[in-house]
Amino acid sequence: MMSPDPTLTEAAIRDLARPQSYDRGENYYDKCAVVEITRRGETIRAAVEGSQYEPYQVRIELDETGVVDTACSCPYDHGGICKHRVAVLLTYVRDSDEIDQRPPVSELVADADPEGLRDVLVDLVESHPELAEQVESRLETLEPGDEGDDARDRTPDINRESIRQQVQYILRPTEGRSAHAYDPYEAVETDVEKLRDLLGQARTAVEARDGETALDILKPLADELMEQEWLALSYDDSQAIFEFFDEVDRVLAEALLTADLPEAERADWEDRLWRWEQEMGGYTHQPPYSVALEAAQRGWDFEPVQQEMDGDITHADLWEGDPPWYAEDFIRARLNVLERQDRIEEYLNLAEAADLVDDYVAMLVEKGRIDEAIEYGRRNLYSPDEALALAKALRDHDRPEAALEIAQHGVTLDDNSGQAALAEWLRDRASSMGESEIALEAAIAAFDASPTLAAYQATEELAGEEWPTVREELLESLADKDTRQRTAQRHVEIFLYAERYDEAIAIADRFSDYKVVEPVVEAVWEEHPHWTIDACKQQAEPIIEDGQSQRYRHAVDWLEYAGKAAQASGNLDEWRAYVEAIKDDHYRKYKLRPMLEDLLEEFPE
Repeated sequence: MMSPDPTLTEAAIRDLARPQSYDRGENYYDKCAVVEITRRGETIRAAVEGSQYEPYQVRIELDETGVVDTACSCPYDHGGICKHRVAVLLTYVRDSDEIDQRPPVSELVADADPEGLRDVLVDLVESHPELAEQVESRLETLEPGDEGDDARDRTPDINRESIRQQVQYILRPTEGRSAHAYDPYEAVETDVEKLRDLLGQARTAVEARDGETALDILKPLADELMEQEWLALSYDDSQAIFEFFDEVDRVLAEALLTADLPEAERADWEDRLWRWEQEMGGYTHQPPYSVALEAAQRGWDFEPVQQEMDGDITHADLWEGDPPWYAEDFIRARLNVLERQDRIEEYLNLAEAADLVDDYVAMLVEKGRIDEAIEYGRRNLYSPDEALALAKALRDHDRPEAALEIAQHGVTLDDNSGQAALAEWLRDRASSMGESEIALEAAIAAFDASPTLAAYQATEELAGEEWPTVREELLESLADKDTRQRTAQRHVEIFLYAERYDEAIAIADRFSDYKVVEPVVEAVWEEHPHWTIDACKQQAEPIIEDGQSQRYRHAVDWLEYAGKAAQASGNLDEWRAYVEAIKDDHYRKYKLRPMLEDLLEEFPE
């Protein structure tokens, strides 16, 4: 069933993109470049006409809070979402009637004839043969007729040699690759995804409470990885293989805690994991297999864990001192297994003892103990992140008023981490429920926690007639903040949008970063020509003096802005004399001289 439309504002879209990408995306929207747009459930897919012959393919994932994930077939990778995704989101917000609403695939197949579904799947794979491996991988641990507890009792035959061969093929694929246009970073990411497909089989078995089958898959997978062939995937700029090792570690831990192993087999796993952890310790200070090793060594019989699960935390001390870096993963592995085994009271006791408040209250909500969760949250929430987790869980379980109450409480907590995310969530949820006063208060809190142009514009949308007063409060608050290098660009954007040019200029004077100075110059060169000329000279001169030939074009661009300002203020002769002097002083810089000559022609006497 399709969830209600999420609250999504244009300010929120701006927050997802860089300013230039947003402007270009709006231009694409104005030109009707979004030619196909369909929504199935919480997924939007669209085609956007761009600079290539084939339209770019865009995917947007939504939930009740807004945009969860996005993807586009274009090569953009410069921060924020691309212009094509902006155009699609603007179409969603502004022209919702143009979206082709279709039922989710899960609904389409719910009552379909199994024989017909089989024919559809076969036809699909024949049309798209690249799907064959994925289908085979997903079906490998399944058999027709397996359901419920019968599926958990089954221990299918796992072809370990086949898994070894698949891992070997992934780790040694060089003979099948063309050297032409080979991107090692992309290749590493692709290979790790293939390994992740194999790991998914083990995860499926664990989630079906079949730890033995999961270990049958994990053993050859991990064995081959630890033959050091994995080093081929340790490309400098990619952490993908190390992240994958951490995933293997967590699945292994849960499999060991799920399986009923003979003592000798458990000891064999303990020895193997100890060797692997020691080996990986040579590559990282937080070696994989630490969580699985603890699971093999301590199991469920470890007395402090048993005491905590029984609700006796007066004497329980898991670590006899400071906990190790993997302590939370150690607890979460047990919580995941307890949840699958429906051992809810033990889950709650362990989560509370480990101070995992968000897990504790989420489980209370999941089990319908809503009032208990709300009361616990009021007494024990210490961070906005915890408040947000509980508020989302309450909303998911049709308690929107309680969700707002918990979120309002979270915004008042002293901990600043997560404050902006919580306030933004509260702002959008309250707005969708018609709670305009709460929404405005949350918008102001979101801006105060993290001043961005998107947060400023969202507050503007909500303030209505109160905007003049609220606007002054926001700008006064922003002026009082200690602007630093990492926040200077965001603060400048806000002041420029509000046409508070003096404040923007003051920030640009403090920071020489061109990303801070450039938007100010672009906005104020007509009204503040003298400042613009000086600022542009300060940017251009070091490039020229230091002979940074690859950046001469940037230096000339700065001088061009200075020329515009000089022309606007009646000081063009002085500017021309300045550029002529640069040309004469640096006549040996053969790349620079023609650029300066072209620049002077743009501003004739």
